[in-house]
Amino acid sequence: MSTDSYRTAGRIVVGIDGSAQSHVAARWAARRAQTTGVGLTVLLVTPPLRVPGRGGSVFAAMRQGVDEFTRQVTEAARKNLAEAEAVVREEFGELDLETVMVDDSEPALELVRASEQAELVVVGTRGLGAARAMAMGSVSAHLVAQARGPVVVVPETGIAEDDRARGTVVVGIEDATQSTETLRAALAEARRIDGTLLAIHTWEYDPALSAGLPALDTSMYQPMTKAFDEDLREMVAREVSRTGDDVAVETRVSVGRPGEVLVHASHEAELVVVGSRGANGLAGVLLGSTARQVVRQSICPVMVLPHRKH
Repeated sequence: MSTDSYRTAGRIVVGIDGSAQSHVAARWAARRAQTTGVGLTVLLVTPPLRVPGRGGSVFAAMRQGVDEFTRQVTEAARKNLAEAEAVVREEFGELDLETVMVDDSEPALELVRASEQAELVVVGTRGLGAARAMAMGSVSAHLVAQARGPVVVVPETGIAEDDRARGTVVVGIEDATQSTETLRAALAEARRIDGTLLAIHTWEYDPALSAGLPALDTSMYQPMTKAFDEDLREMVAREVSRTGDDVAVETRVSVGRPGEVLVHASHEAELVVVGSRGANGLAGVLLGSTARQVVRQSICPVMVLPHRKH
């Protein structure tokens, strides 16, 4: 089956592999689909199994074994898909739900294709289903680096358990050039949940740049932090006024590594929003180190948006 055989346009697509982790992601996607009024496509992809093409009795026996293995994998995949559908139906019975199994394809590539038209693609941080080649760790990493649209990576916890985190959307801001679309998406998420937006900008001083010079007093950071905070407030206020919405906004400027700061902030968030690559990304195909760290270590779902060339 190809992407032309099932619906992705304007829908949420969630990739599953039969693991408990992917069921957490499926429930998150279903809840999102229900609250936003869009359809949900649950997608399970079985990767191709390549075998030698030589002749001879040994290779013939090997191919027969592969055929049996493939049959078992397909049967297990259908069972996993049915279980995922049951999980979603039990809690979201009235949802516009479609389940799809795609054979002999690469899970990450299939999800990247789906991201071209989907409103959102959702995956778990990792999964350990029957076929380890489908582990969502590698799939999610490839997807967020190559996706054409927004991706949400859901951790094992699904959502933050601390009630204080409910209603807060955290967004990591680099600068106006890199972060405008990311900020706009985060504002839309804050409006959607009628919550608060916490915009965070981080910067760090590299001691290697001043080798041989006297150590800086940390109090000297304050003027820089103040200047960054003024710029951040201005940028956020400009975007809020552009939409005319009354969104509660907080800003925070920290000295430290962006990934570490945003992971820490995920403890007080319902959702973290980041761009897919930093300023040093190569042609948009590499996942930035900040986004990579946040996706792997955040305790709440992370929305990753691709940076498009302007």
